[in-house]
Formats: sequence, C-alpha cells, structure tokens
Amino acid sequence: MAAIAVALAVVLGVAGVVSVTGTGGTRITSGPTSSGPMRPIDGTPPVIGVQYTALFDGVQTADREQMAEGVAATGAGWVRLDVAWASLQPDGPNRWDMGWGVPRVDEAIRIARAQGLKVLLEVYWAPPWATDGGGKAAHPDPHAFARALRWMAERWGADVDAYEIWNEPNGKRFWNPPDARAYASLLRAAYPAVKIADPDAPVVVGGLEYVDIDWVEQLYAAGAKGSYDVMAVHPYPSPGDLSPGTAADGTRYRFLNLDELVVVMRAHGEAKVPIWLTEVGWSSHENAADAPVWALGVSEAEQARFLYDSVRIVARRYPQVKGWFWYTARDTALGDVHQDGFGLLRADGSRKPAWAALRCVASRVCPDAP
Repeated sequence: MAAIAVALAVVLGVAGVVSVTGTGGTRITSGPTSSGPMRPIDGTPPVIGVQYTALFDGVQTADREQMAEGVAATGAGWVRLDVAWASLQPDGPNRWDMGWGVPRVDEAIRIARAQGLKVLLEVYWAPPWATDGGGKAAHPDPHAFARALRWMAERWGADVDAYEIWNEPNGKRFWNPPDARAYASLLRAAYPAVKIADPDAPVVVGGLEYVDIDWVEQLYAAGAKGSYDVMAVHPYPSPGDLSPGTAADGTRYRFLNLDELVVVMRAHGEAKVPIWLTEVGWSSHENAADAPVWALGVSEAEQARFLYDSVRIVARRYPQVKGWFWYTARDTALGDVHQDGFGLLRADGSRKPAWAALRCVASRVCPDAP
C-alpha cells in the first residue's frame, strides 16, 4: 500500500492526500465531501447516464416512457438497459422468444431512443441450456453467449451504442461461483462477436461489485486484457450511508478506491483505457435498528448531495473516468426497502431531490438543486 500511495501522488497529481492510519496502513483522503450550494461542474465525464429498469417484472409501457422522459429531462444522454439473455433464448440456441422476450427489448430501446438517449446494453443471466444447470448465474458456454451477443448486435446495432458483458461477475449473485478465469473466457469470446456486427461499439467489462482491485488483478492474470474497450466498476460504499469522499481504508468498499484502480491499470499498460462507473448510487430510506451496514440508507437530501459530490470528485480527480451511470431512474417495488430506494424518481413518478442534482450535473441547470 505504501508503494501505491506514492504512485498515486504522482499519477493523480495530488498533494497532501496520503495519511497514515493507526495500524500502519495507508489511506487516501480527499478532504470534505460537501462543496456548498450545487453549481455547474466543469469537466464532467462525456458519458452521463442512468440505469433504465425497463424490463423489471411489472413494468409496463407507460412506466418505460415515464422513466425515459425523466432521464432525458435531466440532460443525461445515456441509459443502461439490463437484458437477461435467459429471457431472449429460453428454449435453445436456435430459438428466440419473438412473442415476448425480444419485443420487450425492442420497445424499451425504441422508447429510450425516442427521447434522444443512447443505450448501453448490459447482457447477463444465462438460459439453463447454456450452462451446467446451476441456475441463471452459472457460467455459460462462452461460444453460445458470443453467438447470442452477435445476434443482438446485429438486431439492435443501429440503436445500441455500447455493450456491457454481464453484471458484477466478481459476486456470486450474478456469476456463481466467482471465477475470473471463466469470466475472462467469456470476454474473449464476446469481444469479437460484438466487433463483427458493430465495430464501433465499445465493449465494457461487466461492472464489478464495488471497486474490487483483487478481482481486477485476477482478470489481468487470466489474460482478459485486450478483450474490452472500457473497464467498469460499481463504487458503492459499505456502510451504505458513507459519502463518496470517505477515505479509502484498504477494503473494496469505498468510492475513493478508484485511486488504486487508476494506479493498477497504469501498471498494466492501461492508463488510456477509459473507466466507466456503470452503477453509482445511494438508497433513500429510513434505517431499521437491525439493518446490515451495507443496506443503510440516506435521506433524500443526502442522496442528492452524494450524487452531486460523486460527479464533482470524478471531475476533479479522475480524468480516466469517462462514464458515470446513476442507479436508478425510478424507485422499484421489489419488496426490499434498500433495493427499492435508489431512484431519481419516486415510485409514483414524482421527482426526488436527486433528480434536480443530476440536472445540475448534466445540464448545468442548478437553481432548484438542493
């Protein structure tokens, strides 16, 4: 960690950012998080987007339109649409669900494009026939996935601007068991499949759960380099109510672990490879006394402030971060108080303070920002 701290001071050009902890470790600090009233931020990432939960259970056409309109009204230019491969090819490699699965994606993309939004298509969760039967998070046959991805790129290539290969493959919820070598094999198969169909579309690493430096190193060791155009992470904090400016502590649970990611990528010759934060978010809700630390919520005002400050920190500190996506467009109804509270919009479609904060960031319209 000491070597990393020294390298950070050089790479990031930051003076006085290193402090020594009481246990002899090193951490990076950024000073106060709050920057006073929200004002336009210079140098924001060129890609600013929002998760578009258009394909969640129970979401109808009117809901998709409400979410897309809400995102577009902030000035954010992108949405991230998560598509379950299992819903498109449930019955075999040569059969596509043209009665339900594919038309739902068609509609979701059409609605987003009608609002002038670009689309990052994230493809994850395998159909049973493509795995060893271990469930939708089981490792799929890379060649079957590549064939399916090429079909998707050929069908939606004119309306999809980038492809994200899976979601959080370093966690067993989506990639079980977590295995960097298996995921690297998927990347190597997926990359040429996209490029054959849509040569200009960036291929994005499946956003990692937290800023997991160990997993990134495992990807390099597995030979993943060269099989993507963009590195992606999800810099959620734990405890879940920590601000983005909370000092790194040697774990993967801090937003400022991006410092270390920049250094590690440079060490592997990838200083010019863009980083996208394909999920950034804080959930607004009251906390139960027995809530686990990762599921702690914040107030709506804090949610807005943390959204703004996360972009402010990126703009000032991380020029390599070229993409930032808020999770998510609208509060969901999954029955989990933490998972349901990440939206810019409330479940009834009304705008939370975070919506005004994103408009300040994306459109530089800040008078009503909290």
